[in-house]
Amino acid sequence: MNKTTIKTVAQIAEEKFSKEKLEQLKAQFNGRKLNIIVIEDKVAVLAPLSAKALSDYTRMVIDPKAGPEQATRLLLDQLWLGGDEEIRNDEDYFMSAMVEMQNLIELKKSTSGKW
Repeated sequence: MNKTTIKTVAQIAEEKFSKEKLEQLKAQFNGRKLNIIVIEDKVAVLAPLSAKALSDYTRMVIDPKAGPEQATRLLLDQLWLGGDEEIRNDEDYFMSAMVEMQNLIELKKSTSGKW
């Protein structure tokens, strides 16, 4: 019986970049967590989401001349720290990255109310 090892995103990133390199990158952002995207055998390491990057993304999403695709490309470029260029340049990988970038933004949303 052949067992397949399921690796975590962190393990895949460490294999690709080394734990030391990832720690160095993380230190640049005062210990904030890096964002890792894994698409098949391709990996991208992204900086933590910043207010400026989110603002630029939001502005482009609602711009009829730009839209979600260009907004995602901008955000991906702003946060990119390293990885496989196919994620940015190959349409199939980029479409998957678009979904992951949206998930990244969705995770940062919050709710508010009055009491």
